Amino acid sequence: MKRKSLLFVICYLSFIVLFLWGCGAGPGAPGSSGSEDTGIAIKAVSIEGTDGPDLDVFSDPTGCDGEPETLLTRKDATITIEASKLNETSTFDPFPASVEECKITYRKAIEDPSSPTIEDWTFYPNCTLISGTTTCNVQLIDITRLGVYWDAVTSINEPAEYPTHYIASYKCKYMNNYGDSGTFETEYDIWLADFVMCGG
Repeated sequence: MKRKSLLFVICYLSFIVLFLWGCGAGPGAPGSSGSEDTGIAIKAVSIEGTDGPDLDVFSDPTGCDGEPETLLTRKDATITIEASKLNETSTFDPFPASVEECKITYRKAIEDPSSPTIEDWTFYPNCTLISGTTTCNVQLIDITRLGVYWDAVTSINEPAEYPTHYIASYKCKYMNNYGDSGTFETEYDIWLADFVMCGG
């Protein structure tokens, strides 16, 4: 009886593994693809905003006590990518690879119609991908999109959720040393508001 139960468990686990493999949960981090084509396993991807998750959207030229606020700038982030050869014993070396382009989709964390829509953004990082740990400086949101958000907030209605929570979802395309490509994904939570204000 125990033997039959053990055989059932092994068969069941084998089925689950095959099912997940067929659904894209093969080698690599969740959301990554192309390992079989590129020979690169994307093991993990993480991201951290340079200025943290609270992003100021407005710079008052009059400032406080006659001192103007610091001008707005583009907000950046750092992506950390853990990668390796898919087959360590192979003589095929896919490195150095490169991160060719990334598309950011700004999703509303709470689907509130009053939250302004922020347009997607595609940019082209200058990032060499190596075996091991790679860190790349990437864009998070630009001044134009910060301005569009602020104009919408001040000209229509303040969103029900303010500061407004968005999820910056990245989908990046990478290319190996031979021109074969794959993708990886990551995301970062951000909050938008006029954070720098004069005290009462």
